[in-house]
Amino acid sequence: MIFVSGGGGVGGAELIGPPKAVLELFTSQGCPFSPDADRLVSQLAERGDVIALNYHVDYWDYIGWKDTFGNPANAELQRNYAALWGASKLYTPQLVISGTSGMLGSDETGAVKAIEAAGMMRQVELVQNGDSLNIIIPEHAGGRPSVVWLVTYIEQETVSIEAGDNAGRTLSYDHIVTNRAPLAALGAGMGAQFSLEIGRALPELKTGLAILVQEDIGGMPGPITGANAFER
Repeated sequence: MIFVSGGGGVGGAELIGPPKAVLELFTSQGCPFSPDADRLVSQLAERGDVIALNYHVDYWDYIGWKDTFGNPANAELQRNYAALWGASKLYTPQLVISGTSGMLGSDETGAVKAIEAAGMMRQVELVQNGDSLNIIIPEHAGGRPSVVWLVTYIEQETVSIEAGDNAGRTLSYDHIVTNRAPLAALGAGMGAQFSLEIGRALPELKTGLAILVQEDIGGMPGPITGANAFER
């Protein structure tokens, strides 16, 4: 995970450097194949050069267990990726690398290869000043119009699954997405600068946020070209 601190105040951590990739895992507590992918993405996040975000979907809730983190907005994001890529079906676990390609979420070899081949062309600077987090996105030549997304998440939580295919298991989850909202729309190559109040964006401890610059392709989510993250 990538962090920035400008000294003092609420939370913060050391600046490590720009991420090589953003890992978006579409997962479900009701899917028997998801736990292996959940563990893999947790391990990959420990590399220190990726941002991991786990989106729990709700479309398997009908088979016996309602995902405690499931959100129809997460399934909609996955559906939009599928539509852009011409895919006809949704599945879990699916791992999306920087908005450019999807693969089976437990495919460690494929994930590592994709991360090593990835890179961020846009810089996203996060500077903490007390309870404010300043977000600076410099101008960048080329590229498509983009959307700046604020994605909030819970760092870690453990859940006892009482029904469905994973009944009887106690599973640990991390980087659990709680909300994804647009902060700004950028024309091609445009930069931006704005600030967030950390206490409002992250009212609870052990939570975090990611700032993603993602190309907009006819209203669909394209490649993620810049990213950074901050945790309380």
